[in-house]
Amino acid sequence: MRVGVVLDGRRSAAEIAELARLAETYGLSHVWLSGGARTKDHFVRLALAAAATHRIRLGPIALSPFEMHPVHIGLALLTLDEIAPGRTCLVLGAGGDLAATLEPPARGRVEAVEECLDILRAQAAGGEINYAGAHFRVTRLFSPWSRVVMDRLYLGANRPRMLRLGARKADGVMVTDMPLAHLGLLIASIRAELAEANRDPRTFAVSNWFVWNVQETRAEAERLARRQLGFRLYYIREIASSIGLGEAEARELSARQPEMLRAIFQGREPWSPPPPVADRLIEHLTLTSDRRGLEACVGRLQEFERLGLSEIALAPHGDPAAAIQLIGDAVIPAVDRDGASRVP
Repeated sequence: MRVGVVLDGRRSAAEIAELARLAETYGLSHVWLSGGARTKDHFVRLALAAAATHRIRLGPIALSPFEMHPVHIGLALLTLDEIAPGRTCLVLGAGGDLAATLEPPARGRVEAVEECLDILRAQAAGGEINYAGAHFRVTRLFSPWSRVVMDRLYLGANRPRMLRLGARKADGVMVTDMPLAHLGLLIASIRAELAEANRDPRTFAVSNWFVWNVQETRAEAERLARRQLGFRLYYIREIASSIGLGEAEARELSARQPEMLRAIFQGREPWSPPPPVADRLIEHLTLTSDRRGLEACVGRLQEFERLGLSEIALAPHGDPAAAIQLIGDAVIPAVDRDGASRVP
């Protein structure tokens, strides 16, 4: 199982470059730069990270065609690939916090993502592009690239239609905050869709964005996890029963999520669920511990691997440099025994 790191989209270009260099030194496979309504430009910062590294893969997560036109996504991605040949990757999504601020259409989002994939593939192939979709049209665009191998296009997919599209047309999928108790069902669904599309599951990447929150003390780890709980609730209705929460609890968490996120954005203390519910969310939707619990966290990652994940995208709470070092020292030797994270 390859092990990558997700960096906070608010960090400066210099910080991203330095953290990417550190991640490469410690043997991580990917640096993912997270998006959202409070982020900065992805590709400019990733270009600096590409110049500072030699092997590690680099990409934004997750871009939506409703926040950036597919042609512009393709131009930026293929230009980044010139700086870091064979190392660029991308997670495409149908929504996201930034896209939500631009009032995307309520219907047709999955189809728009499919059109985006088609346009990106055409740009990588090169030559004149004429494309007529329901959402995006391209007329007499000339792509200066020629036969670029673009085999690292992931979909951010957690629900059936996006998973089906990913299995048909993408190179992998990345699920978000999916607990062990629910992940097996998702992976079975992905494999069934791959079989339907006559695709080899061995060449299809399946990743999970998951919080890494190992701190010096348990109290500090729990404080960080509780403050960020709003971000763990995007798919709470789908996964609630698998982690022992009832429908009423899931409804309340879903209804409360917008105010929780708004409080975080505004620097206020967010609403917190009752302690038993919060504890259950932290237990199942994060890897939260002090150093004494490190072995148990590594054990859970090994369970993710056994379920069929080929990759994991760990999003650190707290100091990302310390997290990268700990992941490199303790996690990669345990879950990446074949050295898949080491990009040649």
